[in-house]
Amino acid sequence: MSKDIPIGLKIKAIREARRLSQIEAVERLAEKGINMSRETLSKIENGNRTVSAVELNAICKVLNIDINILFEDEEDDDLVTLFRKKNFSEKTVKEVEKLQDIIKMFIYQKKIYDGEFKPQKRKPLWEEC
Repeated sequence: MSKDIPIGLKIKAIREARRLSQIEAVERLAEKGINMSRETLSKIENGNRTVSAVELNAICKVLNIDINILFEDEEDDDLVTLFRKKNFSEKTVKEVEKLQDIIKMFIYQKKIYDGEFKPQKRKPLWEEC
């Protein structure tokens, strides 16, 4: 299943991951010859303004990312699939699969503990036979 994440939100997420404020990003854009206000960057990030190719190229340089990252589809895959797509060794994939199963069990146990998951009531196995 593919998620259509707007480019602006991807820019915002990457900027925040780089621990750059909007003001710092705008200052770095100015160094690259792109005059943009903090408000304009905010509008781009929130999807209220389109971004030109020139602006997008400069933003990618400021964030130190490949422009293609912004156009890749995010897939709702598990870790094992992700590691396979990145051509990791089968041994690594098997280890990731084990870790993923452990994480799923922790999440499952947490949901039970928090009362978010109610297992279906079943008849005892000896009555089902």
